[in-house]
Amino acid sequence: MGSDYQLVFGLSADPVHVGHVEMVAQSAQGLVARGYPLVEVLLVPVYRRNPVGAVKRGLPDTFASRLTMCALAAGEVAHRLERRLPAACARPRIGASAIEAELARHRRRPNYTVETLTLLKLRCPPGRGLIFLISSELVAGSDPQLGRWHRPDAILRVADIAVCPRPGYTPNRRFLSALARGGRRVIRLDEVATPDISATAVRACLDAGVSPLALARHGSLTPAIARYLSVRRASYISETTAGKGPSTSSRLTKCADSASSR
Repeated sequence: MGSDYQLVFGLSADPVHVGHVEMVAQSAQGLVARGYPLVEVLLVPVYRRNPVGAVKRGLPDTFASRLTMCALAAGEVAHRLERRLPAACARPRIGASAIEAELARHRRRPNYTVETLTLLKLRCPPGRGLIFLISSELVAGSDPQLGRWHRPDAILRVADIAVCPRPGYTPNRRFLSALARGGRRVIRLDEVATPDISATAVRACLDAGVSPLALARHGSLTPAIARYLSVRRASYISETTAGKGPSTSSRLTKCADSASSR
């Protein structure tokens, strides 16, 4: 075990929502409870997507807003950890990093996690370890996504991996055991229980004209991110024609239920 640790959570989600905040906060809490001295937690928005997994176009165009939302989410994570960690426990610094833009902006290749983690490791003080936080979605099924990433063996040489449960995705135990045989820790945070919120469904609500502030009241968005989207992200919200389509109340119910059930 290292002298202290940096927890790294990469995400391409747009928008960043309460599920992400809780995943990071509860995972940090669980790691501290296991004796991992966390000194920093970084939310790292993807600049250009790794080709494995869901197709997400236009990520470079939305990077600045996603970075802002990650910074706002980091503030909420810090607030939650302040209340949840034992009083005697040192609080980790929580922030957002633009490192993937730094790596990818002047080239046409996608971001590769191993390059991001390697650069973060190089910038850490000697003796500091990295823990890469992922969802169980990436290690589920007969052919887990993580195994098809660019140089997964090298990722494990740079960082330990913490796996957070996601409903509907049971980790492939054989795959996790194979990862652990490489000498790195695979930390299963089975006690983490985050709200099952879909960024795609939240975005659909916003495109349908549902107010970000209404989604915050429903518990899908943090208030800070909802305010940001209300002021700065008019492109998220389609114009609502008076007298056409369902009422705002019924749109919210339908959209919010969809956002929180995936």
